[in-house]
Amino acid sequence: MAEPYIIHIDRLGDGAIQKIDAILSSEFIGVDEPDLHFCDAVKVCGEVYATDEDLVLHLNASTIAQMSCSVCNRPVPLPLSIKSYYHTEPLSAIKGTVFDFRAILRECLLIELPKIAECRGNCPERPALAPYLRQPAAPDITPHYFPFNDLKIP
Repeated sequence: MAEPYIIHIDRLGDGAIQKIDAILSSEFIGVDEPDLHFCDAVKVCGEVYATDEDLVLHLNASTIAQMSCSVCNRPVPLPLSIKSYYHTEPLSAIKGTVFDFRAILRECLLIELPKIAECRGNCPERPALAPYLRQPAAPDITPHYFPFNDLKIP
C-alpha cells in the first residue's frame, strides 16, 4: 500500500473493514521548531469502516516528540501514545471517494503533548532555581474551635 493514510470509501461497502497498520513519516505533522519537533516515525494501527451515514476510524498511534526542558532547556524525549481513538466523519462531508486521515491523526498527537516538559520528571538543575521561586507558606497552626465536638449523639 503506497499511501496507508488514504481510505477509499467506495471499497468499504457491505460491512467491509479496512485494516490500518503503517509507519508514517512525522513530516505530515508539520511541526519542526527549536522547542518542539517529532524525531521518530508515527506508528499507526487500527481499522476503518463505513456505516450508512458515517465513516468510523478507530486508531492506535505512537511516536516520540522532543521538547525543551522547562528548567534547563535541554531536549527531552516525550513518548506519545494514543490508545483506542475513535473518529466519525459524516459521509456527506467527504468530497469524492477518498479520505485522508493525516489531519485527524496530527490533531490527536498535538493534543497529547504536555504544556511543559522536564528532564526525567525532576530536572537536576531545579535546585539552582530554588532561590528565585516562591517558598511555600507555613502551615496554619492556630488552634481551631469546634463548638459541637462535645455533643454525644446516640
